[in-house]
Amino acid sequence: MHAVERAALVARAHGACLDLLHAFDASAWKSLRAVFDMKHLAGEAPREVEQRQRLATLAESLAARGGLDVESHFGLGVPAAAIEARVKATQAALVVVARRSDPGAAGVSSTLLRVLRSAPCPLLVVRTPAAAVYERVLTAVDLREVSLRAAARAVELFPKSTHRLLHVIDTAWEQEVWRGRAGAEPFGATLRAIHARAAQRLQALVQELGLPPEACAAVDVEVADAVASRGIVERAAAWPADCVVVGRHGQGLVTEALLGSTALDAIHHAACDVLVVP
Repeated sequence: MHAVERAALVARAHGACLDLLHAFDASAWKSLRAVFDMKHLAGEAPREVEQRQRLATLAESLAARGGLDVESHFGLGVPAAAIEARVKATQAALVVVARRSDPGAAGVSSTLLRVLRSAPCPLLVVRTPAAAVYERVLTAVDLREVSLRAAARAVELFPKSTHRLLHVIDTAWEQEVWRGRAGAEPFGATLRAIHARAAQRLQALVQELGLPPEACAAVDVEVADAVASRGIVERAAAWPADCVVVGRHGQGLVTEALLGSTALDAIHHAACDVLVVP
């Protein structure tokens, strides 16, 4: 329910329609029933009917709160495929999913992994209860196009939040590059110069977001030294952030590799929600 409540908050803030989707894998359920469940012999309602009724009740409950247009859709088949088809059919601007169906369970679901790699729109992975709009949103920026797009989308989706743009510098990698340069200045001076350039570029990015002057003044920037994925998680915890925003890089096998070092690490280890922007 955390994901549903967060989706409702975002939809209400933007005056958007909330589309509830429940994907029911009938083939898997029938296999489980054949082995474990004998209650149907006593005339119990089919599981599919029960799930449809619960989805309809949830949609009615959310709509009754006022200020929210809610539609519900019950899909049959593999959940990830049903989500992909629904996103395409509705041209969804945002997909909101739970990290796992059981909030206390470790890791992420296979459904989430598949949707994460293929979603054409931003994907918000919800881990925490949605009591209110996000107060603090941390966007990881590596100064490539996809991360710049992520920063713009974060501000667009969460206009009432306090935003911080974070650029993480891998000092070990930078030092290896520095060692290969003949006659280079001391590494400390090189690192300070890298920090200064990154901070300057982040400030320029804030101006490129097209925000009103007072909104630009409210966007903070930070440059940190760490391995990228670890630095994002650590800085999010230290602030602390309610949501981390990262860009999704590449396609195919490239996506697989880069997701492992950035978005997936954030989803696995950050104590807050994570927005992944393609």
